[in-house]
Amino acid sequence: MLVPSGSIDLTSVERLMRQLGMVPTRVRDEEEAVSSFSRTPFPVVLMGMDEQGDRIVLVRALRASPRGMQTAIVLVATPEQVELLQPLLDAGADDFLLLPLDEPAATLRLKLAERRSAERPEPLPEDFELDGLCAVLLRESPLPTCITTREGNAFVDVNEAFTRLFGYSREEMLWRTARDLNLWESPIEQERLAARMREEGIVRGAEARMRTKAGELRDVLVYVGIAEYAGTPHIVSLFPDVTERKQMQARLQLADRMASVGTLAAGVAHEINNPLAYVTANLGYAHAELTRQFERGIGTLQPVCAALGEALQGADRVQHIVGDLKTFSRETQEKLQAVNVSKVLDSTLNLASAEIRHRARLVKTYGEDVPPVHGNHSRLGQVFLNLLVNAVQSLPSDGDAEQHEIRVRTRRMEGERVSVEISDTGAGIAPELMGRIFDPFFTTKAPGTGTGLGLSICHNLITAMGGELHVQSDLGRGTTFQVLLPSSRAEITPEMVEAPLRDFAGGPRGRVLVIDDEPLLCSAVERILSPHHDVEFTTLAAEVLPRLEAGERFDLILCDLMMPRMNGMDFHAALHRLRPELTGRVIFLTGGAFTPQAKSFLERVPNRRVEKPFNARALLEVTREVLATAG
Repeated sequence: MLVPSGSIDLTSVERLMRQLGMVPTRVRDEEEAVSSFSRTPFPVVLMGMDEQGDRIVLVRALRASPRGMQTAIVLVATPEQVELLQPLLDAGADDFLLLPLDEPAATLRLKLAERRSAERPEPLPEDFELDGLCAVLLRESPLPTCITTREGNAFVDVNEAFTRLFGYSREEMLWRTARDLNLWESPIEQERLAARMREEGIVRGAEARMRTKAGELRDVLVYVGIAEYAGTPHIVSLFPDVTERKQMQARLQLADRMASVGTLAAGVAHEINNPLAYVTANLGYAHAELTRQFERGIGTLQPVCAALGEALQGADRVQHIVGDLKTFSRETQEKLQAVNVSKVLDSTLNLASAEIRHRARLVKTYGEDVPPVHGNHSRLGQVFLNLLVNAVQSLPSDGDAEQHEIRVRTRRMEGERVSVEISDTGAGIAPELMGRIFDPFFTTKAPGTGTGLGLSICHNLITAMGGELHVQSDLGRGTTFQVLLPSSRAEITPEMVEAPLRDFAGGPRGRVLVIDDEPLLCSAVERILSPHHDVEFTTLAAEVLPRLEAGERFDLILCDLMMPRMNGMDFHAALHRLRPELTGRVIFLTGGAFTPQAKSFLERVPNRRVEKPFNARALLEVTREVLATAG
């Protein structure tokens, strides 16, 4: 079949075809081409390029026809149109001829097109149904499975799991290609797997990302092989959906982190109770002393100031312990950056110190010339805590702490690497077990005291950061785990140093609303802000909406994120409907985004937030900045 165009004269092509014994049939336009092809499929189709090179619709329409994958499609173009050919070849065209014809070359290409059509397998009849094992395996397999032609990779059959994975109906997929449906996240992935298939004849468990009809990306494993189908070789592909597996891996990693902290729960509680004891005692003393002095009108405030200062120090210790705990609840998919390993180790040792103190002496040897490493604070914290927990559990629980030692050492290594070593004088590991300690679910601990996931996860986390995890052990004498990490060329972001509150220079005075379900927190915020702003507070966000709807004005709103009845996220949405100009004036007070909804919300909105517990200066600084920005 010849499909002409306004800019291409197919006379010379038609003459050459007749010389080769072919019988050309001309059609007037694309519509007649599709209609004629549906009645009598042609083994070879030659189509002239139009001026814009827009023949993609026709190429795809022919390929989607019942016998379209068997046909050889050849484009006819002028040299000026060569740059327009690639999209058409990607859409399914097989080859092209350039005008004026080079007859020897054109003859060869036409013969190749004819042979290509003859070698392609016959399509299955529309009423064809497979019987036997092949049909049962395709129909009943829980794995998304498809069968495609070896030439053109058009879908011949797909099972129900495959349609569920990608969101297309079976009818929408048959006789179309993955490229037609834009299933691959990147065409490069498809080419990479096709190259492996050509080289090895099989693909086993390659990771890839594919796109559903709705545009959602799915992580899959790809298994590809060649099998006989309806009497001819076809390509069979299986796509286990591993998105759920990756989510399970993330949950296992979080569970492992929590298990490590859980092991130290009693010690952490002890560490918190110590500063809380003198926080409570000092605050009690300060309250009683101030009451006595105000009643009698005598005395000095110096002891009271000292007590309050000590209480603040204790509260600061509690805040740091809680901060260390929060490190282990964060997502591990944060970006890699410059990290001070000594700081991560100190943070982790704060959590483990009570447990270590009762079993061994802690010896820290930090190298002075150790550079920052390229890593992730949360992931490294998880690894170090796990290794410390293992070290503690290798020591006797009822022994003399002075007789045992846990040593933590950092040093610069050759090749721009940093070594972190955690050693113990515990029971050690038997030589025959050393080769398995990084295997998932393998553990040398007693039943009920270990999942066997910790070291496997640690190994994966360190490897993902470009590092290495090694172990040396002497049975009965102790074990050393060495973490090797690449050093970072970037600098660590310096921490903000807080200036005294008495030096705070307030901005313009504003009318501020505080919304929090804790009345005592509302009172504390009011005391901090009232010297600089006019402050009102409420414990119910829903009560504020009628006032705002009536036009009541606030320059700033401080709103708790997690509250009963109406939380901060719902309040923000309602505020956007009622008074959209105020949404940018909301500062969220949050004790942590501990639900997926809250985490997603904070990532989505640009509003400033203040983490609880906060100090007076941090709250005043954010308040001033938002008021200044809002104008």
